Amino acid sequence: MNKKEILEKILKIRLMPLFYHKDVDIAKKVLKAVFEGGIKLLEFTNRGENAFDVFCDLQKLKSTDYPDSLLGIGSIVDRETAFRYIEQGTDFLVTPLLNREVIEVCNENKILCIPGCSTLTEIYQAETWGAELVKVFPALQLGGPAYIKSIKGPCPWLSLVVTGGVKATKEDLKAWHDSGADGFGLGSDLLSKELINQGNYTALSEKVSELLSIVQDFE
Repeated sequence: MNKKEILEKILKIRLMPLFYHKDVDIAKKVLKAVFEGGIKLLEFTNRGENAFDVFCDLQKLKSTDYPDSLLGIGSIVDRETAFRYIEQGTDFLVTPLLNREVIEVCNENKILCIPGCSTLTEIYQAETWGAELVKVFPALQLGGPAYIKSIKGPCPWLSLVVTGGVKATKEDLKAWHDSGADGFGLGSDLLSKELINQGNYTALSEKVSELLSIVQDFE
C-alpha cells in the first residue's frame, strides 16, 4: 500500500493498538491476536531493550502472514532512528513529540508520519511540515474530549488520533468520537498485560474484536 492508502486504512479502522515487548515470541503472539481479532493495524513502540530486532521479526511475520495489515513503529524522536525503521519497511511512523526532521525524512521516503503534538500551534506546524494525521498526546491530561472539541471547532479539517489515557470502553471511546477524534491510540488498557502474562491470547483477540465492533457502530 502507498502512503495515501495507509492513511485511508488507519482512518477507516480508527483503533490503533500500541505495545512493546522485548520477547519476540510474545510480541508475535500479540500481533497475531490483534490482527486475527480484526484490527488490521498495530503500532510497536521503540521503547526498550531489543526493540529494533523484535520489530524486524514482526515485520517479516506481517509481510508473510498478514500482508493486508499495517505494522508501524512508535516512540521515534530523531531522524536517524526514523530512517533505520523506514529501511526495515515500517508502514507508518509515530512520534511522541514534534520534530521537523522526522517528518521530513518520512516525507522524503513517502512514509506516513503521525507526529505527537500537544497544542493547536504544534498541530498547525506539523500540518505545515506535511503531516496528514497528528497524534494528540497526552490527550486525557491535556483536557480529554473537551480539548479535542475545542480544537476541532475552529479547525474541523484536522485529522487527529488521541493517545494517552484513552480507555477501551464504549463510553470512553464514544466521548472521544463525539468530540471529533478521528482515531484512538490504545495501550495496555486494550492489550492487557494480565492477559499477555497469562498467555491468554484467545481472550486478547476476543477483546480486540469486541472493541472493533463497538467503534464500527459509531455514526
